[in-house]
Amino acid sequence: MLSKIKRELLFAGVFQKSNEKVRKDIQEDNRKAAIFWASIQLIFWSFSLFMSRIESEYTDCLPVYIIVLVICGVSLLLALYVCPKHLHLVPAVATALNIALLGAGLGITVLKPHLRSAVIFCTLLIVPVSFVTDTLSTIVLILIDFLALVIVGSHRMDPDIFRWTVTFFLIFGTVGILMGHFINRTRFERYVFAESAMQLAELQTRYAYYDQMTGLQNRRAYSERVAQFSKQLPVPCTVVMADINGLKEANDTYGHDAGDELISGAAECLSQGFEGAGTVYRLGGDEFSVITTGTEEDARNCLKQTEALCAAWKGRIIQGISISYGAASSEAYSDIDSLTKAADERMYAFKQNYYLTSGRERRHR
Repeated sequence: MLSKIKRELLFAGVFQKSNEKVRKDIQEDNRKAAIFWASIQLIFWSFSLFMSRIESEYTDCLPVYIIVLVICGVSLLLALYVCPKHLHLVPAVATALNIALLGAGLGITVLKPHLRSAVIFCTLLIVPVSFVTDTLSTIVLILIDFLALVIVGSHRMDPDIFRWTVTFFLIFGTVGILMGHFINRTRFERYVFAESAMQLAELQTRYAYYDQMTGLQNRRAYSERVAQFSKQLPVPCTVVMADINGLKEANDTYGHDAGDELISGAAECLSQGFEGAGTVYRLGGDEFSVITTGTEEDARNCLKQTEALCAAWKGRIIQGISISYGAASSEAYSDIDSLTKAADERMYAFKQNYYLTSGRERRHR
């Protein structure tokens, strides 16, 4: 069971991206727990330091109070101001707080054997449960605390107090381990469930709005964008319609793998050609569209770059890509429907000209 929980809390079975997200979420919760325990200890040891000035039984332990106050103060400052940007330091802060409490218990046991040190040792059992960790680490931590109690307490504590402390330490230690096991298991499931739900939402969005072959946004995404522009057309705005030349011939001659290669290659060239200038959509088959928030001249410059990329493109089966395209901008058309219709007509005119003058230098339309 322990090895299973250890594997779980080492994030086995979680995607690497989610792995890091879950780690950060857990460390952030641990940072908050460190702030809480540092604050509690600061209050307690500040009170003890105050009491040392008015009661002699506290005075003997003054060095302990000062040392622990410094450790807790530094831990609190780290948790508040350093750990948010460096979450990997959170375990070190949590360990420092545990050592501070353990050291205080041992110090009081040596300097002034009293029931208070027994309470401190029992408090050590509560602290690990507040942090999100694996069961094995909790057991190791409690065993270290227990050994320290036995080694020091057996020589310095009153025998009755020592037996009472050890008995309650074992009882509450077992309870603490079991509590930590189930609490952390529940916590972990919550983290992973939340991350899995986010992944599922992202996956659903990707399947709904992205083309699986090319990774471009699909016709649904394009239609929704056009619907948004039907309410208010941004100025400037340019729509480009593009179509691969010779896709059917490639399919018939080399097979559908060649056609898929052309589609992926055209998507790659269009994406690179319009990088940072517009959004490329695959509408289906060999049809593409690009919506930019630039002028028609800007779009034509991107198209020239795309043509160069298509000419230089090398596939496994096909060498080079040819596309027909048409562009229209809001400089000449006032609504998105007229804009897309004009771009589509220009693209078909380009394609017709391509086939009529196959082998000749193509003209821009």
